Amino acid sequence: MPRARRNEVRPLTKKQIALLHVAKNKLGLDEGNYRTILSVHGGVESAKDLTLGGFERVMKYMERLGFAAPTYAKGKRRLMRDADALIEAPQQYKITQLFEVLGIDTAERRQAFCRRVIKKAWAQTRGEANKIIEGLKAMQRRREAGTS
Repeated sequence: MPRARRNEVRPLTKKQIALLHVAKNKLGLDEGNYRTILSVHGGVESAKDLTLGGFERVMKYMERLGFAAPTYAKGKRRLMRDADALIEAPQQYKITQLFEVLGIDTAERRQAFCRRVIKKAWAQTRGEANKIIEGLKAMQRRREAGTS
């Protein structure tokens, strides 16, 4: 598929227009200032009339004002989160709660479960904690399906 040219006269996608509005709201711009930015940097009065080049110029200006566009994981629709960051209190609480609900009450049994899932005695990162939580939720679903 050929690449779009900057000055090509094609309407922006709905996502691009939505990104402009998100930037406007995050920066706290009123309607007058937003229209001025569109006019000066994009050469139009409405976001619907922007070209790809105008869109890029407007977004660069908004980034200089402090807007940071959200980054997405490649192929995923979720915002990227740092899976290597240390486990946080809400995740630790959820793990403890699920262990208690499932009757896994001793430290030895909890460590054995963690070793089976993540090959470590305890979850230390967010990614590891998520694996533990998902494994425990799957056990809970199987247990509930078996009793129904």
